[in-house]
Amino acid sequence: MSGQSRNSWIKKDDPKLVSGKQKDIFEDILEDRRHSSDAKWAWHARDVPLYKYSKARSPEEIKKHVIQSDRVKYAIEQVCEESGLPLEEIHKQTMEIVNEMAHNLSINAIRGFAVFLVKVMKALFRRIYVNEEGIQKVRSTIKEYPVLIMPTHRSYFDFLLVSFVFFAYELPLPVIAAAMDFSSMKFFGWLLRNCGAFYIRRSFGDDQLYWAVFTEYVQTQICNGDHPVEFYVEGTRSRTLKSYSPKFGMLSASLEPYFKAHIPDIMVFPVSISYDKVLEETLYAYELLGVPKPKESTGGLLKARNILNEDFGNVHMYFGEPISIRQYTTGKIDRSVHSLAPRYIASLSKEETELLKTLGYDVVMKHLKHMVISPWSLIASVLVQNKEGITVKQLTREVEWIKRQAFNLGAYIDWPGNETADDIIRSALFLHKNFVEVTPEDVIQLVSVAAPHQKGQDELMQSAAQHMVLTLYRNQLMHVFVRIAMVTISINACPNDTLDIDELFTKYFFLEQLLNRDFIFRPGSTKQDFENALLTLTHNCGVVIEDNQVQIKKSQNKYTTFFSQMFEPFLLGYWILGRCILSTQIDVHNKPIAKPIKTISREAQSLGARLLRERCIRNLEVLSLDLLGNGLHALLHMGAVKKERRDGQPYMYPNTIVLTNICSQIETFIEVPRIPTTSINVESKTVVITAKL
Repeated sequence: MSGQSRNSWIKKDDPKLVSGKQKDIFEDILEDRRHSSDAKWAWHARDVPLYKYSKARSPEEIKKHVIQSDRVKYAIEQVCEESGLPLEEIHKQTMEIVNEMAHNLSINAIRGFAVFLVKVMKALFRRIYVNEEGIQKVRSTIKEYPVLIMPTHRSYFDFLLVSFVFFAYELPLPVIAAAMDFSSMKFFGWLLRNCGAFYIRRSFGDDQLYWAVFTEYVQTQICNGDHPVEFYVEGTRSRTLKSYSPKFGMLSASLEPYFKAHIPDIMVFPVSISYDKVLEETLYAYELLGVPKPKESTGGLLKARNILNEDFGNVHMYFGEPISIRQYTTGKIDRSVHSLAPRYIASLSKEETELLKTLGYDVVMKHLKHMVISPWSLIASVLVQNKEGITVKQLTREVEWIKRQAFNLGAYIDWPGNETADDIIRSALFLHKNFVEVTPEDVIQLVSVAAPHQKGQDELMQSAAQHMVLTLYRNQLMHVFVRIAMVTISINACPNDTLDIDELFTKYFFLEQLLNRDFIFRPGSTKQDFENALLTLTHNCGVVIEDNQVQIKKSQNKYTTFFSQMFEPFLLGYWILGRCILSTQIDVHNKPIAKPIKTISREAQSLGARLLRERCIRNLEVLSLDLLGNGLHALLHMGAVKKERRDGQPYMYPNTIVLTNICSQIETFIEVPRIPTTSINVESKTVVITAKL
């Protein structure tokens, strides 16, 4: 995405509009739909490009191929031998798995759904912007290679949007890996299956038969090029609007045909989907605080139809440059290692496994590179640090300042070039009027966020929900600043006059380890990331280095303070988590009692709530179960907690020496309350702290 930021609107659009049909590299695909018949559009003749080696197959023929494949036959034999069950019983189980999983893609169902879907899109969104150049690359690539579509996943609407775009541009509809939860939705589960969704269980562990059916079902459609295959490399929907670390199960199954020389190449398209306003914002806020999400159901969907009266602004969809797996792997793997084993036996070399990991991170990094940052994300970043209230005039100054910093770091900011900053900000505030209001004195205040399906929330949790909604949109900007912030945190907290560059890198490395579940860092790039961040700070942000030493007093300024404050809540949350775990009681063998992961996170949240009520801390973000869960996994990776399994469930307990050391290191970066010893009982919802707070 070259020439990123202040959008120069194409002249044929009214320059007074905040959004036009065309801007920069994007085109709005809803504009024409607002001026023509939806039914005629949905039922028009489509000229769809097809993979040149594809042989047309019906969904039933695909299922038949899976059942008769060597891979599935081999798995059936293995399961029969291991379980002692008759062949007929295992074959019956196989048929049930295939029927439960398979899509039933029907062009008539798609056309019917398209009539309904386009009306929903026009009601919800002002514009849906797509980079048409990316679409044309998809069109030309589909003819030559099997294609994988890997979008970001931050809303239920993601897969609907991708299918809508493919239908609008007369591309073959993708088949979509969907969670099994959706299959149980009356009518809509059936409808999605008929529109290309194939349902897979969230986890299938060591179920050899399920793995075989799943792998063959995915691979046969890739090898034959029946349809583009769409899945989310992050594995699940992000409730924080940050990107998650990649998962490798689906990626491994999808690329194995190339590794085993079934096909000459596979093309991967990363797709970045950016929302001005997410439909699930309130649900996400309360989910992060521990309120269970409502189960996916048709009834719940119908009850939510009042959202059609709301305005969710614009959506930007960026189809990135295709990644050729052949080119990506050249010189890195040896495909001949698979020549002696049957191709249907799942096995990847160590080099292939490592390459999959790198590819997964590269796809997510490309997602982040092409996200479109809305003015509201900039506003939220300022409001998070000014919860007491701020005037529109002061907010405008701060937003323009942070916009410049993000632009200098390569972010694409959706900022109309011919609008005043005041107009842009007031427009964004109006779009989010369900969450903020401007008083007669021109001061911005937060509006209370009610839990969507629970009553009786206490004042602290309501305030926390307000804060969580802000952090959702601030999070869309965090990847831009995280690396320079990991440098500025050390500079801001340094008590000395100078800080050696080598020591600064040591601190940076520690912070990357600590933050590596909340933010995306490409493996093996730590040193390069550090050097680039330091270079940016010295060139653009006033950081002074003399004789390989950072001059602390000269370097501490608005830049270092603002960037540090953006990320300090994460460190405080991790510290509270660590102190909570260290308070774990000892068993009769003088070993800390292991607890389930969810229990540990809940206890840490309870401790954070107590500290907030006692006014020992002020940052409500420490109540986020996502932050605490990510912190727990980071501590596991750093050896500060240990994991064991009991009855198939993971339990954790502290490695006291390592965890104490990590907590002490965090204390060198931020101010923390005093908590010598703690006893927590999450069942009775009490926190007993035996020292003065």
